[in-house]
Amino acid sequence: MALCDYLISADIQGYDCSNPMVKGAKANGLIINRKDINHSGVTYDSNNPFKITALPLVSGKTAYDIVQGGKTPYTGSQQEMVEGTYQNTLTNTVQFVILNQGYTTAEQVFALMNGEFVIVLQNNNGTYQVYGLEAGLRASAMVRELYNDDTLSGWLVTMTEENAVKGNLFVEETLYNTLKGE
Repeated sequence: MALCDYLISADIQGYDCSNPMVKGAKANGLIINRKDINHSGVTYDSNNPFKITALPLVSGKTAYDIVQGGKTPYTGSQQEMVEGTYQNTLTNTVQFVILNQGYTTAEQVFALMNGEFVIVLQNNNGTYQVYGLEAGLRASAMVRELYNDDTLSGWLVTMTEENAVKGNLFVEETLYNTLKGE
């Protein structure tokens, strides 16, 4: 069945006992400069167009760790359908806090303000979700409040990908570990 047939091809279960939903994400993720991905080498599972089987980086490029502490890392991250005239899309949002200040952090903040990224997060149910591969994650808000108790004067960063057609993309743990350099 072609992706654009828009036909249901399996039962939709309200609850999957073998793989239950668990809210939230793990603390460790990956952030990749979108231009460091060899997009012509990205491949998808022939049976599932939402499962990425290869996500090669340009030679010499790397994925970087993104780590969030606390009980609810990446709070504010979400996916939202946007109704279109001819096709609906998704807006993907990843939110994180930079609890660091100084000239080395300033360089990363500047890059986040102006760059385009892909982020891979591990959901608490064990799946690895990819944000930004289709249209790129870009900073849509960055706020640093000197007396904010939640962010401890750090940067609250909101990265947004708009107009993602599939938008709900995943990789297996082995591919995630390859991106990490393991």
